[in-house]
Amino acid sequence: MRRQHEPHRRGSAGGALEPLSEDEGLRPPAPAQGRGRRVGGMIDPRERFSAAADLYHRYRPSYPDALLDWLERATGIRPPARVADVGCGTGISSRLLAARGFAVTGIDPNEAMLAHARAEGGARYGQGTATETGLADASVDLVTVAQAFHWFDVPAALAEFRRVLASPGWCAAFWNLRRPSPFMDDYDRLLRAHSSEYEVLLKPEPTLQAILKAEGVADTSEAEFPNRQILDREGVFGRAYSSSYVIHGVAGAEAFDRALGELFDRHQSGGNVEFPYRTVAVCCRLR
Repeated sequence: MRRQHEPHRRGSAGGALEPLSEDEGLRPPAPAQGRGRRVGGMIDPRERFSAAADLYHRYRPSYPDALLDWLERATGIRPPARVADVGCGTGISSRLLAARGFAVTGIDPNEAMLAHARAEGGARYGQGTATETGLADASVDLVTVAQAFHWFDVPAALAEFRRVLASPGWCAAFWNLRRPSPFMDDYDRLLRAHSSEYEVLLKPEPTLQAILKAEGVADTSEAEFPNRQILDREGVFGRAYSSSYVIHGVAGAEAFDRALGELFDRHQSGGNVEFPYRTVAVCCRLR
């Protein structure tokens, strides 16, 4: 297994493609029933972000260009190869891949998120899940999952990815994880104090290890890159409320808002604060 650290560069947006239609090879899954239903006492993961789609689109961080440079080198997959971006949400990662020249199909179960993705263009989009993508057998060269694999059943998702991947079967997953800083440390404490779901849901590292240890995974490689956002007061509130553990886990919004505003005031400089991240990534070949 190879692991490396590389410098950060910013990404860009790309041109628009038409949404996929059923006759272009995307089979729509059976419609979901019971919007807002709970699974194991929590909101169904496929529906958690419906109320936050606009904020997610506006305030979630992008990914560094260095990540895509590394991904091309590690896998040997280069434009105009076919990419399925599973759990694409509002299309943040899909647009970056499309701007590189990849032929991208973004897949997500949430129609509110997909509406933003389609409005921005840059890729084709269809409704589906990690275990029922609706894609044809051996129809893509690379599967990517950005900020979403921790919601998936890892073995079941990898089985579906094997089905849709053409040989040699490359898959990549990546996350923006917060780096320590005085502001971020206080932000973390605020979330722990106010959200009942924060510590339960924020666990991408075990998912990464589960991918690496999964049966039939080969030629694994890991990397990490610096990333950041500069946010004003509105951006800090938007970033917070784009998180499902705030929308669904904070019982007292007034107290949370007051504490978040005070936190911003303590740390802001020139009306902004920095959200530092580390973008962690893994790629592997599925045999």
